[in-house]
Order: sequence, then structure tokens, then C-alpha cells
Amino acid sequence: MTGEAPHSERGSWLRAALVLVGLNLFLTISFSSAAPWVRPTAAVSPDLLVLVGAGALLGGRWSPRWLRVLLALTLLVAASARIAGLIALELLGRPLDPAGDLPHLGNVAEMLATVSPVLTPAVLVPLGGLLLGGLLLLIVRALGILAEAAARLGRRRRAGFAAAAFVLLALPWLSPPGGSALLAARDLAAAPAAEPPASITDPPLPGAPDLAGADFYVIFLESYGVAAFQDPGRRAALEAAAARWAEDAQAGGFDYRSAQVQSPTFGGGSWRAHASLLSGVWVEREALYRALIGSGRASLVRLLGEAGYRTVAFEPGIQGEWPEGAWYGFDRIYDREGIGYRGPAMGWWEVPDQYTLYALHQREIRTADRPLFAKVSLIMSHIPYWPVPPYVTPWSRFDAGTAYEGPLRSIAHDDYRDLAELSERYVTSLEYQFRVVGGFLREFAPRPALVAVIGDHQPPKLSLHDSDTWATPMHLFARDPQLLEPWEQRGFTRTLIPETGTSWRMSDFPHDLTEFFPDRSAAGAVP
Repeated sequence: MTGEAPHSERGSWLRAALVLVGLNLFLTISFSSAAPWVRPTAAVSPDLLVLVGAGALLGGRWSPRWLRVLLALTLLVAASARIAGLIALELLGRPLDPAGDLPHLGNVAEMLATVSPVLTPAVLVPLGGLLLGGLLLLIVRALGILAEAAARLGRRRRAGFAAAAFVLLALPWLSPPGGSALLAARDLAAAPAAEPPASITDPPLPGAPDLAGADFYVIFLESYGVAAFQDPGRRAALEAAAARWAEDAQAGGFDYRSAQVQSPTFGGGSWRAHASLLSGVWVEREALYRALIGSGRASLVRLLGEAGYRTVAFEPGIQGEWPEGAWYGFDRIYDREGIGYRGPAMGWWEVPDQYTLYALHQREIRTADRPLFAKVSLIMSHIPYWPVPPYVTPWSRFDAGTAYEGPLRSIAHDDYRDLAELSERYVTSLEYQFRVVGGFLREFAPRPALVAVIGDHQPPKLSLHDSDTWATPMHLFARDPQLLEPWEQRGFTRTLIPETGTSWRMSDFPHDLTEFFPDRSAAGAVP
């Protein structure tokens, strides 16, 4: 019996040591967009050091179960906040914005369910609940083991443990990526959920540009960023696609200019880029976006409408209510249902981009009796980048219902690619985008027009791991040289792969547009 007590004591110390290692791993794990996603780090959690120091000073007095449950819940919430912040930094290039990011988790879950039937909300929600519940129970038990160990220590040893913990806490190089989980949770809780319209300090738009009656199309390519060209392999594929795009544009009578511009968002949040370009406001936060659409500021869309344009939006990604659309002031918004596509679904997004541009021509361009402004969102280059449909020729096959051979919806479920191949799929989707925009310019933009084609943001880093740039390409097409030449003073050159970066931002575009093409009737008016 005399040997059992030392053996039991050694076992308790071993359990306490294993608990400390496990809690430290839990509180210091890092996240990478490259597999494996979650990885341990050679760091010491400042939260754990505070816990050890305080626990050593208190001895066994923190052993009541209710206190351990409260501490465990606090640690679980804090650790979740820290890893969520790391994921946002790694994938989106910015801190987590609770007000802007969390409301979209449901849409992300639905998208995952579309491309992988196993990852449905009915599966993910219970699994997530079981995981969090299991972690909570494990942390409660771990804290109990630490409390038992602390109760066995004498006063001097407890003081020594506390002193060692607080000395280590003062060494900043031991801190893990993302720092303290408790501080991360505090920062998230303090993040603003809303901003007053007065927080918008950008100057209002001075008026509508005078494009001499030319149509004006703004075409956003989803996740089209400068990063697409930075890898030699990707660049080679896209250079060939861009050369064909240039040929198609020239066959339609269009010349072009391009530049790199700065997006207010990275890896997601397309609506903030769209709002920046069409409002002249740098919409870098979700709260600022909410303030903008709740303000009385006039959008470029509304100003063009007041100047006599018919204004329309083709938004195949809008699958439900879009109350923000009222702020823009469109005469008509064609959402997924309104576009009227009746072919096989393209995965989560359903509507192929080629059809969206065809619908723009059939429903608006060919029947227009006044200048037309159209905002178009092309979405096949949005993650998960599949299925990428074949290019349909002639486009009139959409009318006959014979555009596609075979049930493409099965591709969305069966043609799954692991994350290592997302880069390849992303490039394929951009090749498709270049082709359909080129075909549109070649065949379906017969009227005088200024066409702006712009990437809204970089793809998330799950797709491309090698770039932190926030720059996106912007291409301007026109038959009339006078609509293109003024942009050369802003760094636009005659290429479809812009090489140099610029501090010019999306929100500068509508201001420059009005500066280059002022309202001549207003300028010549006699006061």
C-alpha cells in the first residue's frame, strides 16, 4: 500500500501535464488555406498562462463544478473567436467582421450542400453541435484535473508556478498567431454592428456623365483578381484566353484599355465592391455598406436614370429578397428567377453566365428605345468554380432549349475536386468568362456603348495561396476612341492583362467618369 500513493501522485501529475499540453494546443492552433488547414504551433497560449498563474495562486478554491463549466464555456467561445479571426485573415485578407460575415454562414452551408450532398445543413448542424458539446465536456474535465493538481501543491510551489506563468506571459515571442483567444473574443464583441450615414465622408457624385447617348454596361466578373496572373502557369493559360477575348472584341469593332484598380474587399463581400463602384464611396466595412444603402446619397444608377437612361440589373446570384436594390434606383432588376433561364442548373448558381448576357441582349438591348445602363454580375468564377459549362454557339440555341447536351446538374454533385485542384478550376472558370464576354462584344453589343468589365475582388485563399494583393483588373471597351482616351491619364493602357498596380480605387471610377464626360447641357446652361 505504501507504493500506491506515490504511484497515484505521479499519475495525477502526468494527467495534469497532458491536460496542459492539450489545452495549449487547443488555444494556439493555427489555420492555413493550404492543407492541412489546422496545424499546431510552437507557442504558449497567454490565456493558459493566466489560467495556470491564477489557478496556482487560488489552489483548489476554483474547483466547484459551476465555476469550471463557466471557465470552460469562456475558453471554448474565446478559442472559437480566435480561430474564426485567423480563418478570416487567411481567406479574406482582413479581420473577421461579425456583422458582415456571420449572416452569410447559412448561404455558405447551402452552397456546400449543393456541391457536396454529404455536407448538408442537416448533417453539419448536428455534427457541429456534437463537436462543441464534446469539447465543452472535455474542457470541464481538464479544468477539474488541473484544480485537483493545484490543491496538492504547497503554498511555495503554488507561488513558484504562478511566478513562472507570469514571467512567460511577459515574453511576447511565445504568443501564437492570433494572440490571446480572450482578447480576440473581446475585439469581436466590440466590433461595430452599424454606423450612422454621417460616417460617410466621401464627396457625393456630382452628376451623370454625358456619354453622347452611348449605352453603358458595367459587368462584374466574380473573384477576378490580379492574383490570377501572378503564377506563370495560370498566366500562360489566361494569356491565351485574353488573346481570343481581344480578337472577339476587335471583331465587334471594340478597342480597349485596362488597368489594375484597388477593391475594398478580398475573397468575398462582392456587394461592397459593387457599391463602391456605383456610389463613389469606399465601402470597406459591412457597417459602412449598411449606412450607405440607408442614406439619401444618389447612386450613379439613379443619376443616369434621371439623365434619361433606362437602368437595369442582371443579378443571377440574387436568389431571394434584395432590399438593397431599391437604394440603387434601377428601373428593373432581373434576379435568378426574373432572368428566365430554363436549362440544366449550374450547381449552386444555376444560371450560366453566357445566358445572362444573352438575356441582357434579348430582353433589353434589342428593344431599347433610349440609352441603356446595365449592371451585370457574372458568377461562374465564384468558388467552387464548377460546373463550368461549355461555350454555346450559336447563342440562339438558348431559345430552342438545346444549348446543353446532358444533365449538367450531375456535374455539380459528381465532378468534385479536392482543394488542391481549386486553382485549376478557377483558371478554367476565368477562361469561360473571357470567352462569353468576348462573344457578347462580338455579336450582341451592336449599339454605341462604353463597356466596363471589372473583377470585384480576389478569390479566397483556398483557391490561390500565393497572393495578398487587393488589386483587380478593370477593362474598358468602346468603339468610339473618345470614350477610351481620357482614361490613359489614370494609367489605363491598351492591354487585357494590366501589368502595373495603381492606388486608383473602385470608388474613384464614377467621379472620374463625370470629370471626363461632364454634362455638356448643364455646363452650357445660362444661370
